[in-house]
Amino acid sequence: MNNRNKIPFRQLCGKSIVGNMGGILGKVRDVIFDENTGKIISLDMEPSENSPIYEQSSKGCYTLVPYKIVLGIKDVVVVDENRLNCIKIIEKEE
Repeated sequence: MNNRNKIPFRQLCGKSIVGNMGGILGKVRDVIFDENTGKIISLDMEPSENSPIYEQSSKGCYTLVPYKIVLGIKDVVVVDENRLNCIKIIEKEE
């Protein structure tokens, strides 16, 4: 069952992000919306130290998880670990 609809923004921010194989990836820092449709495009993630993408990201970067790899949301956000290569790391402009 996919439980991704109708989640208030304030409940989504701060939720843990875990992989479907049990990996702990991080926490939701922010949400990126499509301005035209209002739909979520990506989740800005703060990677945990044990996250497989922690070394790739550094402070001063956005770590964007495409919403299309989110499998479900309840107490945590579950993502497809097989698609972690979709995560984008973008340096913040100063």
